[in-house]
Amino acid sequence: MKLLYVTEGVPNRAPESGDGSSMISYELIRHLPLEVEVTLLTFAGPVAVPAETNRRCAAVFVLPTRPYRVAQLRSLLTLRGVGAELRSTMGATREVGRLSAESDVTLLHGPHVAQLAHKVVGPVVLQTVDPWSARLRMDAALVGGWRSRYRHLKARRALSMARRLPTRVRLLTVGAADARSWAEQLHRRVCGIANGVEQLARPPRQQGPPVVCFVGSLNYGPNIDSAQILIRQVAPAVWETHPRTRFVIAGRQPSSEVRALACDQVTVLANVASVTDVFHAADIAVFADDYGVGVRNSVSEALAAGLPVLATAAAAREQPNHPLLTVVPGTDAIGARLSTMLIGVEQRTGVDDCGVTARGWGAVAEEYLDEIQTAANEQSLHACRCGHGLEAHKHYRRGTDCSLCPRGVCNRFQASDSTSKPNTDIAFGWGRR
Repeated sequence: MKLLYVTEGVPNRAPESGDGSSMISYELIRHLPLEVEVTLLTFAGPVAVPAETNRRCAAVFVLPTRPYRVAQLRSLLTLRGVGAELRSTMGATREVGRLSAESDVTLLHGPHVAQLAHKVVGPVVLQTVDPWSARLRMDAALVGGWRSRYRHLKARRALSMARRLPTRVRLLTVGAADARSWAEQLHRRVCGIANGVEQLARPPRQQGPPVVCFVGSLNYGPNIDSAQILIRQVAPAVWETHPRTRFVIAGRQPSSEVRALACDQVTVLANVASVTDVFHAADIAVFADDYGVGVRNSVSEALAAGLPVLATAAAAREQPNHPLLTVVPGTDAIGARLSTMLIGVEQRTGVDDCGVTARGWGAVAEEYLDEIQTAANEQSLHACRCGHGLEAHKHYRRGTDCSLCPRGVCNRFQASDSTSKPNTDIAFGWGRR
């Protein structure tokens, strides 16, 4: 199978510039079976394509983005996200059309490349990670006044654009709850595929003061708020009963608000190479989230590292029951529960002691492959005898000849299944979309 994989950023797990979206694409390329021939189409950024990714892919294309100021201006006019405007270039649309026509299936990854689904020839799967309209609604709730109204307007625009995606596009999200909600809004099928984690046995903790950690992208609004709640509200209450407790805040690109939290008993670690090392050096991980969308990867990673986790219901969203996971309703209950847990802090050897096996990236890749193969099989039911899909016969010029075949080779759509009825979705005369 030939797969065109279009990602909104270079697949990577770089400590500083990586994110959840780039992590998924990086791990997926690593774990897809070798019989899947991957052509990667991505966009230039601060990170080069990793050597491992280059070796795995049959071909790699890195396209430039629009100038940022130009994308900002276009975003104000179109109400699309800046990220989408950065990537919706003529070069991108041309290459997606060309490369998808040469592939069996196209997988689009990330909300900022969703608009390219209209340019794909043949079967297509779109993984949005989090529905962009839901993300914008959350952002609108964080601010007030005209900023909130503007973001609500952009959220409605994002939902409208999602409703106009071609019906042949198979939609994916990371969170199952997001998938259900989006499916109800779009009146179509959406599948949730949760991320994987790497499971490593936890080594014995060295003796010393108790360590409480928080891990996340520290330039992301909800995580900034969580870190501030932990240090400014929870930590003082904990120090009253456990004065030697240390707190570690770790993650990529800490904002000025997060860096300001550092003090004698609070360490802020920027762009750590391995969050697993942070978890292994701690006694408890705490996630004092008030809100968020999707599934919090760092909670899953902490549990896979064998670390007890204390989380609010918002932070533990969509987490299955786990012997190491303690969930409280909200941030007000974090301090008292953490103090109780610190009384019983003891060494653990790993998650295997709990009889729980973490979901790995190999299982995730299998689910993606099922969606990809299903998209290819569905499209084959609507393929022309010339070998190209129905979309190749839909265009704005007169007639229904194949736009991918040489002139005169295929003058009209003919179903590849000789028993199929004539396709009435094609308008004879001017093609319609």
